[in-house]
Amino acid sequence: MQQSELDFINTLRQSSRYIEQHRGKTCVIYLPGEFLASKDSTSQLSQDIGLLYNLGLKIVLVMGASPQLDQAFTHAGIDWKLHHQFRITPTELIPVFQQTIGLLRSQLEATFSQANCLQPNPPTLVSGNWVIAQPKGVIDGIDFQHTGKLRKIRHQAISDCLESGQVALLTPIAYSLTGEVFNLNTLEQACEIASAIHADKLMVYGSAEQLAHLPKQVSIPQLTTIMQAPANNEQVLLLKQISYTNHKVKRVHLMDQNNPSALLLELFSRDGSGTLIFSDRYHQLRSANIEDVGGILGLIEPLEQEGILVKRSRERLELEINKFVVIERDQMIIGCAALYENDDNMAELACLAVHPEYQGQELGSELLKAIEISAIDKKIKQLFLLTTHTHHWFIEHGFYLADISALPNQKQSLYNFQRQSKVLVKSL
Repeated sequence: MQQSELDFINTLRQSSRYIEQHRGKTCVIYLPGEFLASKDSTSQLSQDIGLLYNLGLKIVLVMGASPQLDQAFTHAGIDWKLHHQFRITPTELIPVFQQTIGLLRSQLEATFSQANCLQPNPPTLVSGNWVIAQPKGVIDGIDFQHTGKLRKIRHQAISDCLESGQVALLTPIAYSLTGEVFNLNTLEQACEIASAIHADKLMVYGSAEQLAHLPKQVSIPQLTTIMQAPANNEQVLLLKQISYTNHKVKRVHLMDQNNPSALLLELFSRDGSGTLIFSDRYHQLRSANIEDVGGILGLIEPLEQEGILVKRSRERLELEINKFVVIERDQMIIGCAALYENDDNMAELACLAVHPEYQGQELGSELLKAIEISAIDKKIKQLFLLTTHTHHWFIEHGFYLADISALPNQKQSLYNFQRQSKVLVKSL
């Protein structure tokens, strides 16, 4: 079997769990105009949307058009201005605005139809007046005129469209109850719609500036910290808008607009391709059970081979599994730790390990905290541990170096002088 075939099989095995997890879920995808400016990217994305549709996902596309509008206004010799990063839309811009959006939507629909012509069940891309707009108004003495903001979302109509098996498309064009045409900020629209229909995921393509230096996963507290010291103003605007959705949308994915494959990688691989902002727990810390034995062994065996951890047999681990806590991510054990009670109101912290690919995310601190809470519940007064490699980390977390005599008597008699492990103790 060739390597390419093995790679395909391994990829399919890894993605199979996500296929079932995402079936029936609702996903809002924001496509900036910069993404749609690339014909190849748009074609590939259209194929991927067809694949997601046939895998059972419900898709809402929100289409941006800033560079296309810039080009159209410049070509028409019409001046335009920005204020607070929003385009001011006077009446004379409206005809060119409607023509440009209509053309871009028509091109997207044509590409979508071509890309999915070979699908056994090709999706239908539809749009409608699902959003009611109102004027953005006057800000700092500047009248935004036909630049609008959302007044109402006909979320039931969007949901009905998705339930009928169609892909919904929204554009920057929206109308007021009096029939006026308004230009909406489509990122804002995507976030509001995702919240209104309680989407399971909001997928946002962004620029390199917007995504600069963002980590792979960001919790809501971490997002707040990042927003206080952002890389640039573009990132500020993106993260500020995203932050409004997190009380309704549990997971927001930020992806590179120059990588059209990012969508599938983000949905169907364990680590994705961009940044995940989550308000639920992306990983689960829980007590271990007998089904976790294989995962724990897979985690600690490399450390045992390096002599960092003392070797444990499967039989021993099965007998002691109730002493372990684990961190699980997408059915994979990526961290573990154990608590062994001893005499003199002392307990041993043992087998604390984090998968190398997930180190640097404070998972070790999370495991240590869980062990400490468990020890306190058991009326333990002191934790101790034996280590040959990581004593500095434990000292940073409140432990201090101690002599062998500080250990419980039974543990002293079992001390391995050949390993020369350092003894560390922490009072609780």
